[in-house]
Amino acid sequence: MTASAHINATTASQRIAADPSLSAFVSANAGSGKTRVLTNRVARLLLNEVDPSTILCITFTKAAAAEMADRLFKLLGEWALSDDAALQKALCDLDGDPRIRSAGDLAKARRLFARALETPGGLKIQTIHSFCEGVLKRFPLEAGVAPGFSVIEDMASHELKRAAIDQTATDADDPIVNAFARLLPRTSGAALRGLLESAVGARRKFARAETIGWQALGDEIAAVLEVTDDAPPSIGDVVRLISDFDLARIKSLMLTGAPTAQAAALQIDDFAAAEGDLAKFNAIISIFLTNTLMPRKSVIPAAAAKREPEFAAAIAHLQNDILLALDRIMAGDALLDTRAFFVLMERCLAAYDGMKEARAALDFDDLIAKTRALFRNRGGAAWVLYKLDMGLAHILLDEAQDTGPDAWSVIEAPLDEFFSGAGAKDRGRTFFAVGDQKQSIYSFQGANAALFNEKAADLGKKISAARAFENVLLKASFRTTAPVLKFVDALFARDEVIENVSVEKPLVHFCTREGAGGQVELWPLVKRSDREKPNPWDAPLDAEEAQSPPRLLATEIASLIAGWLKTGEPLPSRGRPIAPGDIMILVQSRGPLFSEMIRALGAAGVPVAGADKIKLLEDQGVLDLISYARAALFEGDDLSLAETLKSPFFGFSEESLYDLSAGRAQLRLWNAVVERRRERAEWVAAFDEISAARKVALTDGAAAFFTHILETGSVSGWRRLAARLGLPSREPIEEFLRQAHDFEMREPRSLRLFLDAIVKSGAEISRDSSEAGPTVRVMTAHKAKGLESNIVFLIDAHRAAQISKIGALLTTAGAQGDALPVLALGNARDNSLLDAARENAKRLTRDEYRRLLYVAATRARDRLYICGCERGNEKDPGAKAPAEKTWHALSQDAFDAMGAAVSDAGERFGGRVRALVMAQTAPPENDAKEKIAERSASPEACLKRPAAKEARPRRLSPSQLVASEHEPVYSPARGRNAFLRGKILHRLLELLPELAPDARAGAAGRLLANYQAEFSADELLAMRDEALRVMSDPRFGEVFSPGAIAEAAIGGRAKGGPRDRLFSGQIDRLAIFDDRILVVDYKTNRPPPMRVEDVPAAYIAQMAAYRALLQEIYPGRKIETALLWTYDARLMALPDEALDRARELTLA
Repeated sequence: MTASAHINATTASQRIAADPSLSAFVSANAGSGKTRVLTNRVARLLLNEVDPSTILCITFTKAAAAEMADRLFKLLGEWALSDDAALQKALCDLDGDPRIRSAGDLAKARRLFARALETPGGLKIQTIHSFCEGVLKRFPLEAGVAPGFSVIEDMASHELKRAAIDQTATDADDPIVNAFARLLPRTSGAALRGLLESAVGARRKFARAETIGWQALGDEIAAVLEVTDDAPPSIGDVVRLISDFDLARIKSLMLTGAPTAQAAALQIDDFAAAEGDLAKFNAIISIFLTNTLMPRKSVIPAAAAKREPEFAAAIAHLQNDILLALDRIMAGDALLDTRAFFVLMERCLAAYDGMKEARAALDFDDLIAKTRALFRNRGGAAWVLYKLDMGLAHILLDEAQDTGPDAWSVIEAPLDEFFSGAGAKDRGRTFFAVGDQKQSIYSFQGANAALFNEKAADLGKKISAARAFENVLLKASFRTTAPVLKFVDALFARDEVIENVSVEKPLVHFCTREGAGGQVELWPLVKRSDREKPNPWDAPLDAEEAQSPPRLLATEIASLIAGWLKTGEPLPSRGRPIAPGDIMILVQSRGPLFSEMIRALGAAGVPVAGADKIKLLEDQGVLDLISYARAALFEGDDLSLAETLKSPFFGFSEESLYDLSAGRAQLRLWNAVVERRRERAEWVAAFDEISAARKVALTDGAAAFFTHILETGSVSGWRRLAARLGLPSREPIEEFLRQAHDFEMREPRSLRLFLDAIVKSGAEISRDSSEAGPTVRVMTAHKAKGLESNIVFLIDAHRAAQISKIGALLTTAGAQGDALPVLALGNARDNSLLDAARENAKRLTRDEYRRLLYVAATRARDRLYICGCERGNEKDPGAKAPAEKTWHALSQDAFDAMGAAVSDAGERFGGRVRALVMAQTAPPENDAKEKIAERSASPEACLKRPAAKEARPRRLSPSQLVASEHEPVYSPARGRNAFLRGKILHRLLELLPELAPDARAGAAGRLLANYQAEFSADELLAMRDEALRVMSDPRFGEVFSPGAIAEAAIGGRAKGGPRDRLFSGQIDRLAIFDDRILVVDYKTNRPPPMRVEDVPAAYIAQMAAYRALLQEIYPGRKIETALLWTYDARLMALPDEALDRARELTLA
């Protein structure tokens, strides 16, 4: 079958799937155009004059919803601007109908863009959570939620969950105390907290408890485990089994054996002498069982077993009875552990729910759970669904394979109204779902791969009973070249590998890119060095060795990419050189190799987008901010203060910090700064800035504190951080500031509380790599789902499935098939039922691991590179069972299976590179997207050309005019804390004139008391007297007259000045009279200049700007300006000549 035949067949299938007259369930291979089908289906619904408000599209992520909306509006926009011929062709391609559309049909298609835009509330293209939120806000009383509730984000939710666990841990009532007493001897406190956090976060696993109650759920588990609470099995059962046996005969036979058997025989005497069941069990159990609680092959010597076979058989029977008894004991332990865990869970969830209720908030899990409960509520569900049903006619579901059971319950509720009862009579209603079982990789969010095919069958049966329904399979790939697809098919050719990945066997992909060149390369693993590892004492704990495998691999890949970019390595399918944006590097997790890869690309000069997800507490700029905050809050935190002094904020050298710290004996580091600050200028600056920051930290909260240290200073904190850490440091810091603002919206304004919350939450931010421009993208395979790239590297392909992370909370099937959560804390082995549950969990993990491989490999359009590093002491990774192999080992098998088609592509890391290559034979594809057809009557070019962008005016404060362009500003004072002293005097002169003269001294004292840490009592008294002296001087009567305005804001453009300058500022004192305006600015220079000629030019320019702006506001009045020198209580009038010269210099 040719590529064109595959294209025609797939296009026909796409048209069937997009047919708005029928319902469809579509299974679509990677790259087969599922988003196109979704978009076309909505467009055809709109062409059929379906009301846009009755269409609901549910996607898995907000990004997917945005992409679908963008594609739809682009399509409708093209229709709106296309000429008749182009639109005729577009509509024919859409539905395959070759008929000529009437002028009315074409006009209707062109109006769809406007119609969609004008739909109240917009087209409903949203995530399942957004849909549920809308339902709950529409029916809050029926759902039992607070009207106007808010949805809390993940960080806030995590904080509340931790607080709920903390609250539970401090409860002193008997059930909680008994539960902890049961569990803590069997696991650590940290492990138990981790179990509770993960369980509260996966509340859906305990949904049955909220239906039937926790006690009843425990009873169901007891029935499955076949144990009872009244008479639980005990170790005494095993002791009695052994005691009833002929131990003396076993001993006598063991004494005839080897020395080890003779020594073991003495344990029988220990058993007889021991007191208590546990002591007896420990004394003798090793005779019968191994350390892993498996039967020993020979309890008595082989010769004795041969002489007495019946006795040997009896011993084997005893061993089996011991195992059965232990199995029951383990089941009993699991039941007791689970019930204790349920007690804690019930209390934690109640506390968590109470905290959310107090905030009138829901989390994302609540949105689905509450909507599901609303639709199942016997009392109000019919009314809600009736009202909802009236507004919905067509439901479209994207990424159906990642839709969990609870979300399916929400979606199916309105479908029941669609296709049963009175709703079934409406022949126009449809349901559409598209997905791919092979791409189900979100089990940690509740997705179940097996559910995809189950729902396809169940819904197909239900819908087809009422109206037309189609199951559609899209197999052809419009994305990927033949070599990559051939490799993917070979990967999953074996039954053991494709099991639970796809029901399609064998897996076959059809390539539509006929003649497009492509290749797949399998690199040998980077081997671990046998050399002794250096261990310098001052190396960071997480530092990679200079020649570690991750570093070697990352450097090799970065060097290869840098070479491509430097030499202009061609990308034949595009007919141009490779660009950074053509390359995507995927990992399974953000481990050392992930960080090394980003570092290596940067070191090689390759443009890289950076990490797709950032843990704020691992970003150096954020860590510097946190250290500064701790140093400001706690004077005794020497480590945080030392970190802050060495950080970009102050930049102390090792020597400077040592000189400050050494020899201080028991003195705190901050006390050393206070006492010795005058010895060096940088120590003075650090004292001044930290003192000012400390005042903000103790009074104004987190957002104000971090804004203060980032925005203030002669060189702002932003610039200091960027100078050392680079511009990429800004994004995580901005997110950190956002977290601080969000925290203060819901919690008390406290820097200490915010630090506690952010550290506990381990806050993360996700970044959209598409916003980084044409750069190499490094991300996880999960994050890459839905994306594609011309060249893809899988760099940790030898990382195995993480079965070690399964944990102690397992799931087993109940009598009715319900999933029951059971806690299995056994150390050696579990009860046989729980062993089976654990093995099932391992199988599911490995199945999803292989599905993730499918997702990762099919991101590639042209080239795919598979590489990795050796792991630990692994001997032969290829010898494992296929289902247990790593991506790299599976790739080796695939290359073996492809035989002669595989070629040798050179050597890397001491091994041979294997390649599957196909040369480019077709003309290059066009990179540019299809342009909208030009109109036959095009307007003049000048009407198409966008207007030139107007220059934005540069906003300046009058005090910046000369300082920013001509000369440095004259320092207002010399000595310590000059800037703060000036601010305080300005504040006094702003506030005190509004008070009665006899109240001013007391008010000044109260305000100055806030600065006792920064100034001595004599200095504060001098500031108070200086301010009071100025205000009481009769020469300044007009300045402080009752009608005068303090801190008068002013802004605008000066008449005759340049259009690109917009001035704004604050006049310290403004007095307005009938015939004149008096403008006064306070200056605190010590000593002040005596002549106008000696006044800094910046001050004159500032007053000239004020005068120019006021002349616009008060034409006809004389504008008088003066500087009030507070040091010697002197008012200096500024002559018009000086102001005119300054205006010519700065405003012209």
